[in-house]
Amino acid sequence: MLLPDTLILGVLMLINLISLGGFALWIRIYIEQALMDIDEKLALAIQALVDKLMSGGLAEFEPPNPIQGAIAQLIQGMAHQKMNTFDANITQRGPDGQFTGATDLE
Repeated sequence: MLLPDTLILGVLMLINLISLGGFALWIRIYIEQALMDIDEKLALAIQALVDKLMSGGLAEFEPPNPIQGAIAQLIQGMAHQKMNTFDANITQRGPDGQFTGATDLE
């Protein structure tokens, strides 16, 4: 009685393995096809963009607003000022050559 049950389970496991292998093969083929499609669409998009750049077709952008330019210059000036100023704390050295605090020297 144990032999038919084991035989049935073995056949079901074999069917399961075959179906999993077929499913994995189908997924692999589907993913390869999808990647090829994406690659082709990306190549066409890049080619169209380069063609548009070469022909000067991207000149459709409007110039920045003068107020936006003034705000940008203000921000650049503030950033430049922050870059050129820094708070330096000079730490003095003691007679033994080690750094000491301001209270140790007095």
